[in-house]
Amino acid sequence: MPKKIYISIFLIIIFFTAPTALAYIPSDPLYSQQNYLYQINVEKAWDTAQGNGVVVAVLDSGVDINHPDLKFNIWKNPGEIPDDGLDNDKNGYVDDINGWDFVANTPDPRPKFEPGYNSDGINHGTAIAGIIAAVGNNGKGISGVAFNAKIMPIRILSSNGEGEMSNLITAIKYAVNNGADIINLSLVGYDYSEESFKIIEWAKDKSVLIVVAAGNAESSSGGIDLNKTPSYPACYGNKSDNQLLLVATSVDANEVKSKFANYGACVDVAAPGENLFSLAFFDSDKGEFNDYYSYNWSGTSLSTALVSGAAALVKSKDRAAGPQKIISAIINNTDNIDEKNSGLAGTIGSGRLNVAKAVNATSTPMKGYVAKLPWSPAVYYIEANKKRHLFPNEVTYWSWYSGQWADQDVRTISQADFDSLKAGKNISMRPGVKLIKFDNSPRVYAVTAGSFLCHIVNGSAASALYGAKWQNRVVTLGSNVEADYNNDGYCKLNDNAKYPDGSLIQYQGSQDIWYIEKNFKRKVLPEAFIANKFKSEAIIKNVRPDMDYGTGNAISSLEENILIYNK
Repeated sequence: MPKKIYISIFLIIIFFTAPTALAYIPSDPLYSQQNYLYQINVEKAWDTAQGNGVVVAVLDSGVDINHPDLKFNIWKNPGEIPDDGLDNDKNGYVDDINGWDFVANTPDPRPKFEPGYNSDGINHGTAIAGIIAAVGNNGKGISGVAFNAKIMPIRILSSNGEGEMSNLITAIKYAVNNGADIINLSLVGYDYSEESFKIIEWAKDKSVLIVVAAGNAESSSGGIDLNKTPSYPACYGNKSDNQLLLVATSVDANEVKSKFANYGACVDVAAPGENLFSLAFFDSDKGEFNDYYSYNWSGTSLSTALVSGAAALVKSKDRAAGPQKIISAIINNTDNIDEKNSGLAGTIGSGRLNVAKAVNATSTPMKGYVAKLPWSPAVYYIEANKKRHLFPNEVTYWSWYSGQWADQDVRTISQADFDSLKAGKNISMRPGVKLIKFDNSPRVYAVTAGSFLCHIVNGSAASALYGAKWQNRVVTLGSNVEADYNNDGYCKLNDNAKYPDGSLIQYQGSQDIWYIEKNFKRKVLPEAFIANKFKSEAIIKNVRPDMDYGTGNAISSLEENILIYNK
């Protein structure tokens, strides 16, 4: 039997009280009905973050991309030309302007009225998207938590709310490869899948955060104890300094765990999940779908959407923040609710979501330094958190730094200090600087973010991307360092490929320099070129004007996700 996944809702009706006045009140006329935003203290977060530039993929039952309170915030594929019947960006999907439907295998990610449909299945994805990023301050309806973020709609659940694990796996790959920063999974299954675990690991390695629902059960049961009966993907996670997922469960307006909500050590954070007000799928030809808004949504699905919205705000304040930094900002800045949940300490996460505290706690990490032992030539980068990373060879070191060896600020540390440091991963080549090959194979690769390798399939592809003298960029590394890189086989560069993440490009007839990141180009301002230690020899010049990307925010200063070994 195929492994199944399901939406995580539980319908109950609870009356709510109106919120007190907020410090920041958007102009949306139905905002007063969104009491759940007041409960998670979102208004103070909006002073400094509103989701700008962040893409949240909603893998669900489909999203109403034409909804008047959402359509402005629907992601558009910058590499695709609408309705021309071609796969312009060569990502394997024809005319995927706004996402993809993996159930019907079409580029239309909206819900479908398939046999056996129900209103929950039709509306669910649109409701989730609305909680995350309904357009704010537009004089219509409601406001999403991250009301300036973009929603990437991906349909993997049918019109009755069920789906196949195989579609989830393919959809995660699609979301990551097409520029998602965050993936919302308001769904649950109870079958372990090694393949889905691996794709979630891969997404994390690609610096994409996945937020997952803990799941629901009949309210009479009090929810499922995930320590005894784990749900997935929620329980793929771990509680370490390299956490895989961010898992949400539901509490009511009094901060008490919802009777239907699952609980256990898998859970990271609690958020409101009862009687939430959001968007609905609209179809004038269907009598029960003639309202743009929906009421009385309950379930860990909705809690998950609130947490995804909070994560988008954290990411928009610090674009360099990776999954672990976002997770830490959220779970380390919750409000403790253990007293209201007797006997549940440690099973409903660190506390109830507090968006403002999470966003305002976000800051730039401390710098590290380069060090060596007095008796050894080996050089390490020492993180501020006391973890050491070896530069395995000189070519790797010089891909990150410039100048003469005498000018490098390398500390000499004692054996005792060295032994007190945690051993981290070896450092790989900086993305975009060189092409590499290993001495046990003729294959040539480009290095991208996360130490991933993109195989350049042949000399023709290499010439198309890097020019006739592309071989001058290639350095050969020993096979002993091949394990320092991630080679999942997904990334391949052919004659029609675009430049991978980390590339610096300069178009024909222009002096502007652009940095490629998640299918977007970001202009590198002169001061940022120096601050991020970009290298002039890394610039790919005379790029064809038709090699186009979406335009992201300019790089104006040091960004930690670009120069991760900053000293």
